[in-house]
Amino acid sequence: MKKFKKVLYVIISVVIFAGAIAAALDFMGVINLKNHDQTEDETLYSELWHIVFKGYAFSVKPVGIAIIHESGCLNIRSTDEYLVQIDVEDDSADDFWNDRDGRVQHMKESGYTMEQYPEKIRVDDREYIRYIVSMKEERGAEYDSSYFCVLISDAGDDKRFLTVVRFDGTDIAAMDTASRNDMYEKAIDEAACVTSSAVPTDETNDMTGSYWQADGYSGTFSSDVVKEEYTDAELVDSIANEDIYVSYEIPENFILLRDDQTGKSYYSEADKSQVIVSVIPYTWKSAADMAEDSNSAGISKVTAEGQYEEKGKIYYYYAYSILRIRNGTRKTSYYFNAYTDLEDGNIYSINGFADDSPEIMNPKTYTRFMSITEE
Repeated sequence: MKKFKKVLYVIISVVIFAGAIAAALDFMGVINLKNHDQTEDETLYSELWHIVFKGYAFSVKPVGIAIIHESGCLNIRSTDEYLVQIDVEDDSADDFWNDRDGRVQHMKESGYTMEQYPEKIRVDDREYIRYIVSMKEERGAEYDSSYFCVLISDAGDDKRFLTVVRFDGTDIAAMDTASRNDMYEKAIDEAACVTSSAVPTDETNDMTGSYWQADGYSGTFSSDVVKEEYTDAELVDSIANEDIYVSYEIPENFILLRDDQTGKSYYSEADKSQVIVSVIPYTWKSAADMAEDSNSAGISKVTAEGQYEEKGKIYYYYAYSILRIRNGTRKTSYYFNAYTDLEDGNIYSINGFADDSPEIMNPKTYTRFMSITEE
């Protein structure tokens, strides 16, 4: 049985939840997929990852990596073939189904092709709405056509799970029909196993950037700590992805703690705070949309939110705090999240957190990180 690590810092995956995939069409019957035999799974994976996300506790097999991603989704990658991404949405699955005509029309207008119109299926006696869409020449995609399989199911309390399987490591268009259907079924089986495990909980949500990684996982995420100190003459740094290069200033007393494909993490000994900057690849969400989706605060109340301008860039932000009482000791953790739209459609994100230091919830604390230049 594989053990796992849980590390708290923002993960920027090479793949992001791709599109406002919310559509449905004519009722096409109920299909029974094969039953999932859980006996072998329970033997191999008796110690599951316990992930608390947007008010639900998920039990996930400890394979590959799972991430609470900055895009607002729970990302799970157990194979190089595809990425499973889960979100919790307001309204029920029936609400989605009843509004299917308008949603399909919106999808088509957004450039998606309906490969499989919505239908109702059952996996392990649980009902799902399933549809499959594709998009040609999607930005940053490895293949000419990108394929997405979408599952929608009720989560209770007038909410629903939106699960998108993105086949980013598989050329679906090159497959024959039988191989393609086998791939769909395999991915659906895994995704349904995760959502069916979810139960409502009052536990504090795991913060954005938390990830669970199986020992021996050979993915692209590095866990090496850099710990690079800056001199007064070197208080400028940069971050980049395939599309853009962003430089920014570094406040005094900060050191570079980590630098990898997930972004850059800085630490200040003065107030024990950590700041993470990242470039989130193009998605259907704008910076304002991401700030409005403040569900990462979980059951905590958002105590500050709004807009902040620095060097002509508008940052949309929110902040919150969590009070923890353990063995009679009270400790408050403070969190800050800000986003701005970059010229090429990507999003630059700043995340700060610290214990017992409420100053980190003030956007003025991040003015140097916000002083960016795009190239």
